[in-house]
Amino acid sequence: MSRQAQIMIGALVLIVGGMIALFVFGGGNSAAPLPAVDPSKLVRADSHTTGSGTTTLVEFGDIQCPACGVAEPWVQQARTDFAGKVTFVFRNFPLTQLHPNAMNAAEAVEAAGSQGKYWEMHDKLYATQAEWSNLSDPSAQFVIYATAVGVPDIAKFKSDIAAKAFASRIQEDVDDGNALGINATPTFFINGVQQTSIASYSDLKNALNAGIKAKK
Repeated sequence: MSRQAQIMIGALVLIVGGMIALFVFGGGNSAAPLPAVDPSKLVRADSHTTGSGTTTLVEFGDIQCPACGVAEPWVQQARTDFAGKVTFVFRNFPLTQLHPNAMNAAEAVEAAGSQGKYWEMHDKLYATQAEWSNLSDPSAQFVIYATAVGVPDIAKFKSDIAAKAFASRIQEDVDDGNALGINATPTFFINGVQQTSIASYSDLKNALNAGIKAKK
């Protein structure tokens, strides 16, 4: 391989790596948090929440997204470390052009949620992301997971995901995300302010502490 070819390949690697880094956690934005956004687009009355704090962390995520899979342990750790201080919200933002099973995964989590097992199924699908992401049809695998997390009526779960019973609910999340200008996942908001520099648990922890301090 010529020296010129080596240089060109190296440059391409750097460019692609930079694009991936921006896509994964920054959405192409600068490091500074953005101004607060319309709260009605962040959390709706039927949004899935856990925790009871006055500070709110909203994530727009794609359950098949590898970057979301990387960030998920940080969010779960924060749910433990900030118990009673932070309310956590998850909004669906499946990037179906990139992740063909993202909508199916969102449907499965919503179907489990309709039977009181939303967060259990949410956590299970992230934990097993590598198992189902490349399946041509992950429905049977989702049934196994639903059974494992204790979804009480598996027949209804099967029927719901087959009928795409929660498509309109998922689309509402997507519409809100689009209205907020979201173009990558995961995208986080703390107290209504979009975070653009969360690339580790330390970053998330510091941002949440700042959000809690601002609420005092």
